[in-house]
Amino acid sequence: MIRKLKADVVIAGSGAGGSAVAGELVAAGLTVVVLEAGPQRFSPLGTHVRTVFSSEADLSRVGDVIYGEMLTNPSMAAEPLKNIRDLRVSHHTGGMFSLWMGNCPRPDASELPDWMPVADWEPYFDKASRLMHIDLQGGGSGQMFETLLGRVQSTLGHRAKGREVRPMPVAARRVDGVFKICSSDDLFFRDSPSPNNLTILPDTIATEVLVSGGRAVGLRGVDRLNPAEEIEVSADVVVVAGGTVGSPKLLANSALDHRPALGAYIHEHACIGSRVTLIPEIRALIRDDEPVYSIWIPASGEKPWQNQLCRFTLSSGGGRLAPGIREVDSSDIFTFVKIDVRPENRFHFDPIRKDPFGLPDVTASYALSRADRLRIGQAMAEHFLIASDVGEVEPGWTPTLYAAGGSTHFMGSCRMGAEDDGTSVVDRFGRLWGYEGVFVADNSVIGTPNSGNPTFTTVAQCLRTAERILLS
Repeated sequence: MIRKLKADVVIAGSGAGGSAVAGELVAAGLTVVVLEAGPQRFSPLGTHVRTVFSSEADLSRVGDVIYGEMLTNPSMAAEPLKNIRDLRVSHHTGGMFSLWMGNCPRPDASELPDWMPVADWEPYFDKASRLMHIDLQGGGSGQMFETLLGRVQSTLGHRAKGREVRPMPVAARRVDGVFKICSSDDLFFRDSPSPNNLTILPDTIATEVLVSGGRAVGLRGVDRLNPAEEIEVSADVVVVAGGTVGSPKLLANSALDHRPALGAYIHEHACIGSRVTLIPEIRALIRDDEPVYSIWIPASGEKPWQNQLCRFTLSSGGGRLAPGIREVDSSDIFTFVKIDVRPENRFHFDPIRKDPFGLPDVTASYALSRADRLRIGQAMAEHFLIASDVGEVEPGWTPTLYAAGGSTHFMGSCRMGAEDDGTSVVDRFGRLWGYEGVFVADNSVIGTPNSGNPTFTTVAQCLRTAERILLS
């Protein structure tokens, strides 16, 4: 049985990219249908897990839900992706956007593509900031936070202009007294009731982009719980927003793009992590209900890595804490190091074998270059300097390089470019080369090395894609 719908635009995926595009188009009056492979976990649809478990006391429960229930292998596969075994995704309404930490580091100019002037990004960054409710001082406040911030600033000394140590910008606000991290519900609905011109279909796997004569005509999908039930949405515009693994799989399954760039140039930031017990003079300032915080040491051209001190979401097991130490007495430290973007780091699509979603199974070729390893070594030294100056490194939690995929920020498989020269999949607005009305809008289009959570940049870019759709 085939269920047939019609819309102006159909979107595959309900994460940051899909919701950013959908919200913009719906606000302009277009009818939009969104297909989401996973279920609706929380209400309102696409809301953040912290909105459901909102108190500081719930942090361990948040960790249990994220790590035990929400993160999965791509396409809900039983086995991890070969050669990138720590790559995890989240299949449900909101996707990874509903479990992220809300950190919104502004990219350095060196982290943006050279084919677009930096100044041209500003209108989209400004709009993304408003829609995501970004608080530039949201990383923290209070005596303990200011003392810790000052100590880190003193330890690191001079930084590049505009890239000084500061509170992390956070996409969060208080709504009716509840701490609310921005998620898909904010971008879909924009603080309004669910609009009549937006339809979101959970548990519906997008399987094929439909085209005719080089133009988009719709999207085909299946009910995940009952694969015999098919759906076909007719639309003049199709937006693929399934993430860095899901989007190239859908394009490959649709046999739309045979360019060598599809699935290539995958990258993340190498991730270093440690945990310290803060020094006694800082612990003396900590309240029992000390809120979460985040200190940002931005990346720059001369130091292409980002450091962050924060209270990370723990699971209820508590095994990460030293005996006699409260969670609030400790701090996580993370360093994200840019890696080179190279075509040999890529996904390989199996022409026969299918994944649990009925899309091509993929394996990966992925390795660090010598330059990457040298950069990681420099970043590791600075990480240890910070850790040893603000606290005592916990036994078993010394600075460690995470396995590939550990950043949770994979990018690049549908790389954006200025020219159709074989090194990119989409043009500078996200349109698939060679087709009209087919766009990609998610982390997969980011093709430039970077060192921070890409969500803010992705939303800004997707607002630009939505603008182009409206103009066309």
